[in-house]
Amino acid sequence: MNAPVTRREFLHQSTRLGALAFAATFPWSRLAGAAAANDPAIAAPADLGIIEGDDYYENTLRALALLGGMSRFVKPGHRVALLINAPRWWTKPGSFTSPEVSLAVVKACADAGAKEMVTIVDPPGGYWRRSRHAEQCAAALARVQSASGGRTTVNIPKGRALKQAEISRALLEADVVINVPIAKHHAGTGFTGCLKNMMGACSGSTNRFFHNGSGASSEYGDVVFLSQCIADVNLVRKPDLNVCDATEFLLTNGPAGPGELGHARAVVAGTDPVAVDAYCASTFLNLRPTRVDMIRQAFQHEIGEIDWTKLTVRKESV
Repeated sequence: MNAPVTRREFLHQSTRLGALAFAATFPWSRLAGAAAANDPAIAAPADLGIIEGDDYYENTLRALALLGGMSRFVKPGHRVALLINAPRWWTKPGSFTSPEVSLAVVKACADAGAKEMVTIVDPPGGYWRRSRHAEQCAAALARVQSASGGRTTVNIPKGRALKQAEISRALLEADVVINVPIAKHHAGTGFTGCLKNMMGACSGSTNRFFHNGSGASSEYGDVVFLSQCIADVNLVRKPDLNVCDATEFLLTNGPAGPGELGHARAVVAGTDPVAVDAYCASTFLNLRPTRVDMIRQAFQHEIGEIDWTKLTVRKESV
C-alpha cells in the first residue's frame, strides 16, 4: 500500500506536472536535434536519441549514434543479454518489437566486439527472417543464443510491493543488458515500454504475483499494485541501454491486439528507462507520465528521470 503523500511531495509533483504539460506544447526534441546538427562543438552523447524515418534498421543505428555509439556500452569480449519484446503469443501488428530494430541492435553489438548475445525471451520462429537485413547480418545472428542457466531468486530490499523475485540468471550475469521493448497501449497499466518489459526476465510465478499478490481477483484488478511490482523489479538491475520501438504500435487493445495502430516510424534510445517511457508515453500515446503509475513509481524509486525535458534530447527525421 502506498504511503500518504506529504504536502512537500504534493507541491513537488505538481511542479513537475506543470513542467511536463509545458513540454507537451514545446518542441524540445526538435530544438536539441537542430542544435546538435548545426553546432559541431556539441560532441557529448545525448541522453535520449530519437530518429524518425521509414528505414527502421537505419533509424536504430542512427539513434545509437546519437548516444555515442554501441561501443560506449559494449566492449570486445562482452556477453550481452537482450530483452526483446517478441514472445511467441504476440504476433499481431503493433504488438511486438520490429525485427528491424532488434537486428540493428544485434549487428551493432557484434560490430562493437560482443563475444556472445543471449535472448532472455526467445523470439518466435522466423522472427529474424522478417527483416530484410537478416541475410547480410547472418554472422552477427550466429552469436545470438537462447539464455541458459534458468532463474534465481533475488531479494529486493527497497521494493514496496515486491520483496522477492525469480529472475533470469542471464540478466544478472551478463556484462551488458540491453532492453528492446515496444511502446504501446496496455489494457492494465495504460502503457507498456521499457519498465514493463522487465517482466520478461521474471518467472511465471513472479509475474502472477504482480497481478494477484494483493488479493486481486482478476488480472488487472489492482493496477496500482501491479505497477508498483513493475517499478520494484526494475530495482534488480537497470538496463545499460534501452532501445524502444515506436515505429508501429498499438494505440488500443494492448498488449496483444488487434487494435488501432499508431505509425510514428520512430526509434527512441537512452540509458534511462524512466525517461524513455515518459517520452514515449507522452509523445506517442498522449499520456501524462505522472498519471502512469509504474512510471511515477519508478521515478520515486530514483530509477530515472520522469521529466525528460531536463535531459539532452536529440531528434532527427530522415
